[in-house]
Order: sequence, then C-alpha cells, then structure tokens
Amino acid sequence: MKSIITVMLCSVFLIMSQLAQAHPGHDDSHWASDLIHVLTVFAVGSIIVGGFIYKQLLRRRKQLEREEISHDA
Repeated sequence: MKSIITVMLCSVFLIMSQLAQAHPGHDDSHWASDLIHVLTVFAVGSIIVGGFIYKQLLRRRKQLEREEISHDA
C-alpha cells in the first residue's frame, strides 16, 4: 500500500506542467492562473481515477486467479 501512495504522489508531480510548478504565488489576476487551476484539478483527478482503476484491475486479477484455481481442482 505504501508503494502505491508513493507512485501516486510521484505521478502528481510528473503530470503537472512546468508552468504549474513554477506558479509565482497565488495571483488570480495572472493570465495563466485559470490554466494552472485547471491543470491542477485535472492532475489530481487523474491520479484519483487512476487509483480506482488500478484497484479494480487488481481485484479482477485476483478473482480470475481464484477461478482458475477452482477449475483446476
């Protein structure tokens, strides 16, 4: 579980653009502030959705492995 959290946190930093990481404070009057906010929300949302998809894939894989074991017996 710890490695999944580490991967998710690293992914957040890799997904965000350089512009978003270099944001000079929280100036809502800057021309790029809307873009930065959208990119941040998109990055966080992508990580959350990716985590749920990964969890479902692991669950499905375990279920298939259990079904294969029961069919072999």
